[in-house]
Amino acid sequence: MMSPSSMLFSFGILALLSSQHPTNAFTIPSSSTRAKISNLSMVGSSGADLPFFASFEQSQPPLLKEGTASITNRLPLGTIFDSRDYIFSTVTNIRTYEWTVKEAEELLDDLLEGSNGLLAGDMNKQDYELSQIVVVPMEWDKDLYGLGNRYDVHDGQQRLVTLCLLFAALRDTFASSNGDEECIDSADTVTELINMLHPKKVRKADVVRIELHKRDNEVLSQILTNNVDSLEMFNMKKMTRANRMIYDNFKMLRGRVESMDKEERLVFLDYLIEKVYMLVCVPESPSIARSLVLAQGKGKDNEPIDDFKGLVCFRYTSNEKEMYKTFDRWDELAAISDIDNRSVGRQTISDACLLRATAELRSKVRKRDEIYALERWLRTYLLGKDGEGQEGNAFFKKKIEPASLKLGQYREGAFNLFGFYAASKGNAHWDSITMRLHFLREMTNNVAATKEVEAVILELLLRANGSEGGISGKAMSLSNLDAYLHKVEQLALWVAVTKPASAKRTLKIFEFLDAIEEEEKEGGDASKIEAISQEDKSSLREALVVSEFGATASGKKIAIALLKRLNAFVLAQKGSASGESINTSGDAYLEFILPKKASKKAWGNEWPDKEEQAQWINKLGNFALISNKATARESNMSFSEKKERLSKEVYSLTLDVAKMDTWDSDNLVKRLAAIVGLIDQIWGL
Repeated sequence: MMSPSSMLFSFGILALLSSQHPTNAFTIPSSSTRAKISNLSMVGSSGADLPFFASFEQSQPPLLKEGTASITNRLPLGTIFDSRDYIFSTVTNIRTYEWTVKEAEELLDDLLEGSNGLLAGDMNKQDYELSQIVVVPMEWDKDLYGLGNRYDVHDGQQRLVTLCLLFAALRDTFASSNGDEECIDSADTVTELINMLHPKKVRKADVVRIELHKRDNEVLSQILTNNVDSLEMFNMKKMTRANRMIYDNFKMLRGRVESMDKEERLVFLDYLIEKVYMLVCVPESPSIARSLVLAQGKGKDNEPIDDFKGLVCFRYTSNEKEMYKTFDRWDELAAISDIDNRSVGRQTISDACLLRATAELRSKVRKRDEIYALERWLRTYLLGKDGEGQEGNAFFKKKIEPASLKLGQYREGAFNLFGFYAASKGNAHWDSITMRLHFLREMTNNVAATKEVEAVILELLLRANGSEGGISGKAMSLSNLDAYLHKVEQLALWVAVTKPASAKRTLKIFEFLDAIEEEEKEGGDASKIEAISQEDKSSLREALVVSEFGATASGKKIAIALLKRLNAFVLAQKGSASGESINTSGDAYLEFILPKKASKKAWGNEWPDKEEQAQWINKLGNFALISNKATARESNMSFSEKKERLSKEVYSLTLDVAKMDTWDSDNLVKRLAAIVGLIDQIWGL
């Protein structure tokens, strides 16, 4: 018999390559599909007819009407805990059982008060509402388990587990009194409670009411299957925290129930079964489930990347040892960023996964569809040539971990940690590559519109490291990397300065990725392809001249990045410093040479016309880079006073300004022309 984890893996693999939107993916698995479940190697590259991981048999209750987002039923616990209609799982949920004795006892006290009629203010026991749980349908093999349903718990894990522990405590207490003259009916009650937690079916495989992660499920599985005595053999100090909390809560609940007499226990049990209700919400998809949970003010720390982590580590990995090995490696990678020790933080992992999904699927990922895009990326790999016969753990090692590390190193500016760095020493292209990466990092870290360009940058870094593409895994040459990054700089600058529509810039990125892939298949000659057209270059050149960079925060950031890049280029041309040294020389600030608050006394001779001041003050030619932020007084000084301060700067273009006698409109225009000339030299606009 297949283990539950193996079945989860097999079904998940068979969900591959469903490109339709999730709302259209609720299809009934065909008999041929079921036959394929047991063997990944039998799955072909065509999987569009295979169900998404959240699909379920349409013949099973509850049914979702076509076009609906979710259904909610108000059900008594007696219905939820009867037969196999509601079997729960949290094996793909990265959160586990967390309730302490305090929370479990609070729930018990509330339920006892309800049973005693105290909540209603009289002795007529009113219905008790245990609030909503949110569950998503999972795979269910009728041949193996018989009629029933399995649900992935998105909200309600703590309550469901604690209720199971409470029913188990009642079961054991009734069992211990069985045989007493006053308790001759206890045997039937024990059988009833056993079936609520461990519903048996003749000729069918065993299931329990709820299953947690394997390593957190050890104590609970023994309790639910009525093997409590075996817990005496467990060394609780060596168990996971969840196992210990389950054990402590069970002992507390059993002790409380044992203190009740038989009649009180029976009344309490009937109350739980008949009068305690839950709203069972069954959304159409996990993304809707997540939205519902967030709307309730819960799960605020849970992101799509966390759901994806559950899929990679548990649903798409069959070997239990590999499941938790991958889970632990993911946690190490997601720890507080420490690039030297291979940890980058959860956000960087999320960004890396979304960037790679975008690049490999050639599809823009919408916020509400992130988990589906990520799973499509995973499934596309597993059914592709490179991922044939592999599982989620291999996907993590080959795709997620390298991409996350490269993105983290890039964002931190730790270029010396790139795998190809050692081979680059003494290479003529390294200084150029470094200058380009520093410029792109300044842009993508500070200018929101250029974030999408990271998809191309990450693609190139992975190829240069031999992690992606290439011929037989051969790494991209440094000369090609340099040439491609030159094109990426043009693309980033075009996106930042001309501000094209989102759809247009996304199309440019995908076309460039396509061109890189095709060129690298042929052996790679980066000079043959372009990221932006000649028309785009012309519009960029014009925008550089007329744009009001100083009028917005993002414009100022673009100006700083651009001037730093130009200064690095000038120094490299002079041979007086490497691109690395100038780009890592510390923070840089933007000085308005003609200040925004130019007084008539200080600037009246050079700039007598206020309208002319307004025309030029925010233009690129009016800026100089400085190493230390100027005070308001220093910023508003006359040019003759500013010159002394600017003459002490490290930036070559700033020193050129300090050599001028005056700062009027003629010199500003000349400087702007010189800046555009340098830009032409670098990027050939």
